[in-house]
Amino acid sequence: MVLAIPASAVVAGAVVLALASMTWDGLVADDYYERGMQISRSLARDEEAARLGIGATLAFPSPGAVEVRLSGGAGRHDGAPLSLRFARAAQAGADVRIRLNRDADDVWRGDLPVLPPGKWYVELGTERWRLTAPLRTPVSAKGAVVIESPAP
Repeated sequence: MVLAIPASAVVAGAVVLALASMTWDGLVADDYYERGMQISRSLARDEEAARLGIGATLAFPSPGAVEVRLSGGAGRHDGAPLSLRFARAAQAGADVRIRLNRDADDVWRGDLPVLPPGKWYVELGTERWRLTAPLRTPVSAKGAVVIESPAP
């Protein structure tokens, strides 16, 4: 009876040790340095958008269509392709990325698949600059999302 308490502690410790060694906690990635460098590059793109004073208005004129109008910014029409990414807040594999084409009216247009309802993060930019904002879907046809560059 006296030995039952220490013996149960030893058994419980062995079980905890076995569970800890068989599972992966995922807190530290193997490529943490590369991920940190990617974050630094992304922040540099945000800073460039702030430096240029770039802003954008996203409109959804009809289901399956998106229009982007850029505002401000000395280098906004540098000829670089403009991409638009919708990242799902809770599902990494549900991201949608589209390429926008500029028309004669200086409006960037693209075909957008219907986004499931929920919270999304919008990323608009080029290789040089980036704007980000949260978005909640569905968005009405008359609704617009204004994205301003972060304060420098």
